[in-house]
Amino acid sequence: MKIGISIALAALAVSLTSCATSRPPQTFHNTDNNAVVIDSLDQKTGQMLQPAATVREDSNMFLAKAANLSKRQTTVVTVENYNESQPSLQYHIRGTQWFIGVQSLGNEHIVSVQDKGVPNPEGLITLTEYF
Repeated sequence: MKIGISIALAALAVSLTSCATSRPPQTFHNTDNNAVVIDSLDQKTGQMLQPAATVREDSNMFLAKAANLSKRQTTVVTVENYNESQPSLQYHIRGTQWFIGVQSLGNEHIVSVQDKGVPNPEGLITLTEYF
């Protein structure tokens, strides 16, 4: 009887730990041809990549200019110099300001992807996605 309980407990432990593994990284696939793509250089500096490239500037100035764009459904924020495949504390500290700023523009779909130095976010690793 003790062996049966031990085997059952071992099976339970294995099944619980297999469920606790993190999800594999998902890649981003853009379905909105009118999406705004923003390159988050750091917590305080940004640059628009699409629909038209801009110069690097302070995030507050950048977001003020972006407010003049026509409303877009999707905004993609590429997070430069971030190498982890899952969001961490560093990402949340840096990404929260961008999320709040972009959300204040009225965009409905906000995606953060891991930047690889390319102007098109297609196929990059998705860090977060908000609808």
